[in-house]
Amino acid sequence: MKQQGFTLTELMVALVISSILLLGISTFLIASQKSWQTQLRLTSSQEIERFVVQHLRRAIRQASGVDSQSDEETLILEYHAQEGSRNCLGQLQEAGSVYTDRFHVSGDQLRCNGVSLISGVAQIRFTYGMDQNSDGRLDPSEFRAMPDDCCPVKAVTFLLSLSGINEAQQPLTYSASLRRK
Repeated sequence: MKQQGFTLTELMVALVISSILLLGISTFLIASQKSWQTQLRLTSSQEIERFVVQHLRRAIRQASGVDSQSDEETLILEYHAQEGSRNCLGQLQEAGSVYTDRFHVSGDQLRCNGVSLISGVAQIRFTYGMDQNSDGRLDPSEFRAMPDDCCPVKAVTFLLSLSGINEAQQPLTYSASLRRK
């Protein structure tokens, strides 16, 4: 009677083919996981950028002025509180009062009044647009690293650099105009 089964050669061939298939599948799964993680970090970076730009633009647009102590690294905005006004931390301000919000980057975080708003921000550089020739327009030559006592600040630009996955990306420039009086 003949025995049923596989020969040693057949088993070895099946083992080699199975190993090659498993290696291919695991390589594909690892590459997919790395791609997914990269996409997740990129999405997170885009959300950080969107939050920072939206938050700063809103703060600048609502401000009544820029404090003269502002510089390239620190933006100090002045506000005249109305009913329901809130500072950058969401704290309700008393109507009729004057308050300030101080924005700067420290330790990879955008901070307002010393409190971290979001992580992932490597650097911000502010410039201040002042209509020095009183023509009602702001030319690039009218933007300075610090506010000048000659004229009120009309607009603020900020150069934003993110950390993490977008660290090598060129900084992007955004701007916003202050509230018209």
